[in-house]
Amino acid sequence: MKRVHLFEFMDQAWCPKVIRDGATDYLQHVISVTDGYGPIRPLLLESLARQSTNRVIDLCSGGGGPWMGMEQPLTEQNPQIEVLLTDLYGNANVPQRTADRPLTRIRAHPQPVDALKIPNELNGFRTFFSSFHHFSPEQARSILRAAVESQNGIGVFEGTKRTPAALAFMLVVPLLVLLMTPTIRPFRWARLFWTYVIPLIPFVVGFDGFISCLRTYTVAELKSLTEGLSPNGYSWEIGEKSARGLPITYLIGAPNPIAPDSNHTQN
Repeated sequence: MKRVHLFEFMDQAWCPKVIRDGATDYLQHVISVTDGYGPIRPLLLESLARQSTNRVIDLCSGGGGPWMGMEQPLTEQNPQIEVLLTDLYGNANVPQRTADRPLTRIRAHPQPVDALKIPNELNGFRTFFSSFHHFSPEQARSILRAAVESQNGIGVFEGTKRTPAALAFMLVVPLLVLLMTPTIRPFRWARLFWTYVIPLIPFVVGFDGFISCLRTYTVAELKSLTEGLSPNGYSWEIGEKSARGLPITYLIGAPNPIAPDSNHTQN
């Protein structure tokens, strides 16, 4: 199935903030409850160790992605880890979501951050969870090139797939939004209104999820994006991790050589 770069509502500056926040709240909740990105925790810790940094700069964070669910197991192995959540269209609930956590190692950046123009002062291991597909091949390659040039590590992790099964699953996602919304915190009356009275949030989550599958990069396509971007010992590790039958496509770049592994594809 060929990749197509189509329209998503949450990419648009004009998308109402209450709808975008409601949609990203749902996505954050589902990722945390299911621990969907659990299989990549060892890769993430190894990457931070190789770059000799404890600082993560998470791009396109939305409602916080998997970090709320991953914080405890990550800090048990690396108590010094710090995660800065950034987004061009920041979710208004993220500051409260992080502040409500005791002794949290996660905080939200107060200013908008464009992943295509990352400020120089935001140094650290850059991560994209369920968001790299939002960028065209030209933009994606620009993001990877910027990581190489700044000698920052980068990790791209995608739980969506460009397969008929994944597309079929997205058709039932609006129903899941209806079922799970009452359990999402912090509680918001506006979220209930735009889910049950005028169901724009379920529609946007389902529509954008379907398109996200069509836009997701395969392992081969990620390898193609890194071609020629390996000067000065910068190395790439690209492959898939699977747990409970849910494969995660990943790309990891680091300024230090990455030892080959039989389970990894290295470029």
